[in-house]
Amino acid sequence: MTIPAGAVVVDAMGGDHAPSAALDGAAVAAGRGVDVVLCGDASLRDRTDLPVVVADGVVGMDEDAAMGLRRLPDASIRVAARTVADAPGSVLLSAGSTGATVGAALLELGRLDGVRRPVVAARVPLPDGGTVVLLDVGADPDPQPEAYPTMARLGAAHARAMGVDHPRVGLLNMGVEPRKGTRRTIAAEGLLAGSAGFVGNVEPADVLRGAVDVVVCDGFTGNLVLKTIEGLSAGMSDVADRRATRDRAAHLLGVRGTVLVMHGAATGEDFAEAVSLAARCATAGTRQ
Repeated sequence: MTIPAGAVVVDAMGGDHAPSAALDGAAVAAGRGVDVVLCGDASLRDRTDLPVVVADGVVGMDEDAAMGLRRLPDASIRVAARTVADAPGSVLLSAGSTGATVGAALLELGRLDGVRRPVVAARVPLPDGGTVVLLDVGADPDPQPEAYPTMARLGAAHARAMGVDHPRVGLLNMGVEPRKGTRRTIAAEGLLAGSAGFVGNVEPADVLRGAVDVVVCDGFTGNLVLKTIEGLSAGMSDVADRRATRDRAAHLLGVRGTVLVMHGAATGEDFAEAVSLAARCATAGTRQ
């Protein structure tokens, strides 16, 4: 199968509502003119007119990602990553296991030079209409301090790709004072000191008031912060009214390709918006 340049390759079997949500969203995005390719079970061909690359199995959300990828070398997420690797300029999108998505991307796409572990970066909308890059939000819940300088570099590059000329980078912490927090954050602060754009520790409130352009933290903390923001925003009409404009997917940074990760509970509407976002990323060549 020939994959068009700039196509969005969707892991149709990933997510809590698979494959229906992916099929519904992909159909809407295709109607907008996006080239969409689905990866999943052969039975999908009976449910859609979109091209389907057949895969064998899916790595479960509650399954150990590494074991699942070994058990299922042709799982939908790995076939999707392989398809993107064979089609330069295409983009991978999945709402499945984040660990499996990271693992498949590393196996099939490879990592960028100087990157030990990829990270997931979310673009958080601010009340004033701006955006802050929050990372990591789930790829590595327990990183070593040595990972933070690379995380900051990837986050700053992503912010520059969004149009921020000189990104300010902050380390998420319980206070702004130097040498605050856990042994890990204290060590990370020392390693970040003097790096381009680093302004020091920032508190959670600083994330939403735009005190910095990039916020770095471990994947466990970042995921909780992101879900807390999403949960609070859902009950606020002024933010909820802007739901259609927020990103429905986060970017996996540090791999040789463009990969977007969605929430496991993604709906058909979420998929439609995320596929459209992925198509814009393909056009812009956003990968950092």
